[in-house]
Amino acid sequence: MKQSPENQIGFVSGSTRSWIGFGLLLLSALGFTIAMLFANLAYKDGIDVHTTNSVRYFATIVLLFLFQKIRGKRLGLPPRERYTSLGLGISVFMMGLGYLGATQYIPVSLAVLLFYTTPFFVAVIARFTEKEPLTIIRLIAIIMAFVGLGLALEVQSVATLNWRGVALGFLSAVGCTSFVIINSLSMRTADPQAVNFHCLAGGTLLFAVFLVFTGGPTGTISYLAIFKMGVSGIALTVGYITFFAGLEIIGPVKTSMLMNAEPILTILLATSLLGERLSSIQLVGAAFVILGIILITSGFRKEDN
Repeated sequence: MKQSPENQIGFVSGSTRSWIGFGLLLLSALGFTIAMLFANLAYKDGIDVHTTNSVRYFATIVLLFLFQKIRGKRLGLPPRERYTSLGLGISVFMMGLGYLGATQYIPVSLAVLLFYTTPFFVAVIARFTEKEPLTIIRLIAIIMAFVGLGLALEVQSVATLNWRGVALGFLSAVGCTSFVIINSLSMRTADPQAVNFHCLAGGTLLFAVFLVFTGGPTGTISYLAIFKMGVSGIALTVGYITFFAGLEIIGPVKTSMLMNAEPILTILLATSLLGERLSSIQLVGAAFVILGIILITSGFRKEDN
């Protein structure tokens, strides 16, 4: 039987739980943003993508192991949930390989936009798996956020798109969709962080195997590069822990919608840390994303009541 949110975050009202879930997912988006920024910094130091992914995901599963031990929680899962969670390592791998692979063939902004078609897929599938209503308001919010992302990322029309890049971009979206939907189902009967650990362990194994078959790790890794990958791993751990906690509270549709905050946070951090400037179009796009998130979260109190 699914553990009620009250048992995990105290006896609080339904609307308060929802806002706690909202806050956890914003913290998750911030964690994933910082993880990506430091992974990119390591890449600029000459560390290849496959080495970076393997190192930072290995760091993440070690930190998750310690997190569970400190909490006094078991990592074990019933057989069905264990094999399902390990199998979801494929989804983790699809997200990493699809997103990063797409950037080799199409503009990064377009690869990000393809990845964030996830809320559309999640909303449709959750209508059957979670009995989540596919309301007009939710569709408007998703479309508004999607259009906003296109503006914020300054995605421009490309006369000739490489089909490989488009296919890999959609592969990352499919991976993320299956990750959100199946995890939401698995957590009904298992500890979310134990499910999290098994998913990432399966993904890390696939990253390591892929690294070996693509020539092995980078030859020389500086201490500074190790530090950057370590920070990325810590941020990734925070991102996944808060993601699973928030997913359990507010469900897959709102979770996938709130993921749209991640690229906006990336743009804002790049502006403050790297001195980049936002154009007027980007500001309008960011406003659209924020409005879309506000629109879909405005139903918290009504739905909880």
